[in-house]
Amino acid sequence: MAKDPLLRDAVRAIKAKIEAAAAVATPEELAYLGTAIDRIGGRATLLEVEDLGDVKMDEITALAAQRQADTIAAIDSSAGAAVAHVNATQTAATNAINATRTAAQAAITQTQTTAQSVIAQTQTTAQSVIAQTENSATTQVNTAAQTAIQQAAIARDQAIAAAQTAAQTAATQAAAARDEAIATAQAATHSVTQQLVLGRKTFFLAQL
Repeated sequence: MAKDPLLRDAVRAIKAKIEAAAAVATPEELAYLGTAIDRIGGRATLLEVEDLGDVKMDEITALAAQRQADTIAAIDSSAGAAVAHVNATQTAATNAINATRTAAQAAITQTQTTAQSVIAQTQTTAQSVIAQTENSATTQVNTAAQTAIQQAAIARDQAIAAAQTAAQTAATQAAAARDEAIATAQAATHSVTQQLVLGRKTFFLAQL
């Protein structure tokens, strides 16, 4: 290793800086480290630089492996958390879907029951209205039939009375006509008889 204390201190400072900032070093910080290495390069032997490079390569390799392991562990942890979150979300969604389906089925059943009750009530009301309408129609028909029968009976009685009156009038008129015809015939017979008698008298008188 380096025999110069200043060189040793500079190498240690650079080493500490590399260890502290290797994981999060910015391009400017890396350039600063490179400049520092260049400044001490002229005072370090090739063996020291090579030895220091091997040490740093081992440290960097170990640090990279650790970072890789940490990153993989973080990814695995994140993946596990994501899977658990997805599973929890899926379970919650499934429960919500089942609850919604159950509520919808209950609502459908309730609606069907209510509809069937309304239909039955409507059917009962309709049947009652139909029965009342039939009874009312039957009553009206019976009343109309009875009225028609009474009116027919009245018309029949009126027709019989009119026929009897007409027959009585016709009989009276026929009797009067008969009596008048008899009187006329009797008058005519008397007139002919008188004419015959007068004619004979006149004939006898003319013979005298």
